[in-house]
Formats: sequence, C-alpha cells, structure tokens
Amino acid sequence: MCFTVPAMAQKGMGEPTGVAQQPVKPPIAVMAGTIKEIKIAPCERTTGRSAEGVHLMVQAKDGQIINLHLGPKSALNQTVDRLSPGQDITFEAFRTDAMPKDAYVAKSLTVGGATIQLRDDSLRPQWAMGAQGGRGGGSGMGSGGRSGQGRRGGAACYW
Repeated sequence: MCFTVPAMAQKGMGEPTGVAQQPVKPPIAVMAGTIKEIKIAPCERTTGRSAEGVHLMVQAKDGQIINLHLGPKSALNQTVDRLSPGQDITFEAFRTDAMPKDAYVAKSLTVGGATIQLRDDSLRPQWAMGAQGGRGGGSGMGSGGRSGQGRRGGAACYW
C-alpha cells in the first residue's frame, strides 16, 4: 500500500512541481543590501498553499530594489521578529525565468553575523522537511506542521 502526503511548501511560479523536486536547480546568487520594507500579505499570484508570504524589499548597493521571498509567514514568525527595516543583510537566493527580474527566493539570510538557513542545498524549505518527518525546526522555522498553512488554491505567495 502506498500513501502520499502533501508537502507544506511552495511550488515555483507557473511550475507543476517545486524547485526542490526539479532535476536541474537554478544558480544561487550571493547578494547584499539594506532591508527597506518587510511585506507580510497574500501575494498577487501563487502556486503555494500558504495564506500569507513574507517578502523583504532589499535595496542593493547599486540602488536596485530586490523583492526577496522568504516563505510562508506561518513558518517564519521567529525569523521575521529578528528582521527590521534599515538592517544590512547578505543572502543567498535563486530565481527562475518565470519570475519577475527583480524577484528572488532566499536560500539563507545573514543578519548581524547570524545566518538563518531557509532551504537546504536541494532548495527544499526547512519547514517542508518537518512536515515530512525530516529535520524540521531550524532557526525560527517552527515545527513544519500543518497548522496555519493556509488554503489550497487561494491567493498566497507569489512563487
């Protein structure tokens, strides 16, 4: 007998499966800047399950504003509490061709000398691992359970 359990993660924008399940991963970029704004809200477009997503609007050294997607709010409450506008931040992030040019998904954040790992090397979110009986937890990630994961097909995170 075979059972499947839905992962509590977000799929790529317009993709049938999440980036972590795709055989070819997008390149990881290392960037830095200053947090200008923290946005916690339903996003314009989604393939994910979460009711609200967390985005940082980061101004890079060259002046470009980067829309940095962190993940579902329900999994990131403790992480969000550690962030504030005006903080300098370094991050590893990726994007796909389906995303807007200024949009990235965070793999890790470094703020004030502390690194917060959001996704593993296969780009699987830390909170999704907990839901599947894996590591779960992580710095500010919560337990990865189903609570607060939002509604299926609703307006949630952008990608």
